[in-house]
Amino acid sequence: MSAREPMHLTDEQLDDYVDGAMSDAQRASAEAHLASCERCRHGLDATRALLATATRERAAITAPAELWPLVASSTIHLAAMRRQVLASMRGLLIGGAIVIAAATAVITWQVARWKFEPRAVVPRAGAPGPGLHAGHAGHPTAPRAPEAPRAPEPPKP
Repeated sequence: MSAREPMHLTDEQLDDYVDGAMSDAQRASAEAHLASCERCRHGLDATRALLATATRERAAITAPAELWPLVASSTIHLAAMRRQVLASMRGLLIGGAIVIAAATAVITWQVARWKFEPRAVVPRAGAPGPGLHAGHAGHPTAPRAPEAPRAPEPPKP
């Protein structure tokens, strides 16, 4: 198919066309395409032939009598069986829900405690203690008074 060649109708579009399930705009577009496309017309004929065969064969085939219990057990009784299984697991499901709720509560409590717990402040080396700042005499970086000059020491023999 080249870039200038229009796209062909899909199988779903052909099915919708045959079933009459297209909107008016879609149907008009499909009819315009079918008028110029041999491949899609062949697909439309094949779809119509398949539908006619299925309709004809449906009336000719009758289901065996022993098939009904299988159909009933897999459809009608399925809901009752599902309810019975859920009822038998009720205790396990309730226990699981309690465990999940308790685990969620414990984890939430731990996270809240960790997040909002006051942290102990560890002083850094050389940092002032509580109530001290550089202006206090006990602070290591506080200004000091100058020392008096000393006499030089005599040389050692």
